[in-house]
Amino acid sequence: MTDIDVAAVLALAQAARRNDGVAPLSEAFLLDLRSPHPRSTHLTAQIDGELAGYGQVDPAGATELVVHPDHRHAGVARDLWKRALAAGATSLWAHGGLPASAAFASGLGLTAVRELHRMERPLGEADLTEPEFPSGFTHRIFAPGVDDQAWVALNAAAFAGHPEQGRLTLSDLHERMAEPWFDAEGFFLVEDATDAAAGPIAFHWTKVPRDGSGKGEVYVVGVHPAYQGRGLARPLTRLGTHHLASLGLRTVELYVDGANSSALATYRGEGFTSAAVDVMYAAAPPHE
Repeated sequence: MTDIDVAAVLALAQAARRNDGVAPLSEAFLLDLRSPHPRSTHLTAQIDGELAGYGQVDPAGATELVVHPDHRHAGVARDLWKRALAAGATSLWAHGGLPASAAFASGLGLTAVRELHRMERPLGEADLTEPEFPSGFTHRIFAPGVDDQAWVALNAAAFAGHPEQGRLTLSDLHERMAEPWFDAEGFFLVEDATDAAAGPIAFHWTKVPRDGSGKGEVYVVGVHPAYQGRGLARPLTRLGTHHLASLGLRTVELYVDGANSSALATYRGEGFTSAAVDVMYAAAPPHE
């Protein structure tokens, strides 16, 4: 992918976002698009010399497609999907749960197999109060260049069963740390004061996009399995919302897997409601 290709894809994605009201490409796919060492397969479609569509297939087979609003209903998406299948595609993400996306997936013989909820709530006066952790636990700010490897190990343990988050490597961490939005001041680690050798046992990483929206994000929250059920979930969540509120932001959002019932319950208990749902489609298993 040359710089010109990347710029054209980003312009196409922006046109689709303006038309549909939802971004067609997720962060991980955008990072690979801009990476000097991409790991995914990138597909483009042109009509009369103009970029009409784009697709990306990641190493695990997850796929995202986008067609420029001016070139829809011309078979571009189906062509991209056929080529994606040849490149190893096994599933297709549809962001925002748009009816047109659902109809397209159904026409391909795909069924919904996973949901990703975007939840949000207003930030208020109560968020300005710093949370209290259970006795024996302390928290501090992530130290770049010092905590990197420890965080990767903690994240892998906390998300061992997650198809994307649990696969993050040191290189993936550094890629995100190089993004304009990264701020170590909003990246918190929790430690067990009774076991200094344990290292960080939980974390809350916040994100503040540089788009002037007034929104902050609970980027990712994780607790080591050995420390789950110890009363850390709520104060850990509030640690991040406290930070975002202290920056003067008005709204906080987050993404959570629809199958993660405990996380959904925690966030709903904190006042979050679902604002949109991304849906993953795939072919039904042969026995279904």
